[in-house]
Amino acid sequence: MRLAVYGDSLTTGHPGVSAFRALEVFLAAHDIRNHGRSGDTVISLYHRIVRDRLSDPVDVAILWVGVNDVLARASWTHSVLKRLLRQPPARDHDEFQDYYRRTLGLLRANARNILAVSPLLIGEDLENPWNRALEELCTLIASVCAPFDRVQYVDLRSGFAAKLKDKQPSEYVPKSITSIACEAVFLRTASQVDRAAARRGLHLTLDGVHLNSNGAQAVAEELRRALEGL
Repeated sequence: MRLAVYGDSLTTGHPGVSAFRALEVFLAAHDIRNHGRSGDTVISLYHRIVRDRLSDPVDVAILWVGVNDVLARASWTHSVLKRLLRQPPARDHDEFQDYYRRTLGLLRANARNILAVSPLLIGEDLENPWNRALEELCTLIASVCAPFDRVQYVDLRSGFAAKLKDKQPSEYVPKSITSIACEAVFLRTASQVDRAAARRGLHLTLDGVHLNSNGAQAVAEELRRALEGL
């Protein structure tokens, strides 16, 4: 089976622990091509697929994007960086839906099936404003996917919310671009990532967005189940 994955730093698995490296353990005999790029929004991902002709002929395409469209609002540094890197966030729900639909159209041309994965978290406090905004995006993505055949919406967020339900929430949110960049350089092993997460009181993530070992394993297991169901 040939798979191609499209998305942002959660797709590349850096910083943090890579869910797709964990998925490769389950799918060792299969070909997984990773087209993730750190910082991508739904708009910049769409244009990158078009520009670099990344819509590979595959059995399954996995689309995982959306968190940066909300994270751009978390601090002025995120907003400035998005402009500098030409990764503009969607201005509103209509624009997000439009570009998500366009991206699905590109991938459907060459993929037999698509798994459209929900954005996860910005901080592990599910009641913070960024997570409420992400919840709205998840609803939008599910509605965009519904009319398409061969497109399955994979709701990872609900599973993560269930795992965090009885945990003491940490208020840590990755507002500092410098901190994210340093962790990408210096936290090179899963054990280093997990120790940093523990110091912050985080259970599934390194910094509220990027995954630690527990989060990466949970994502890989859920994606494996979705793939087996196709």
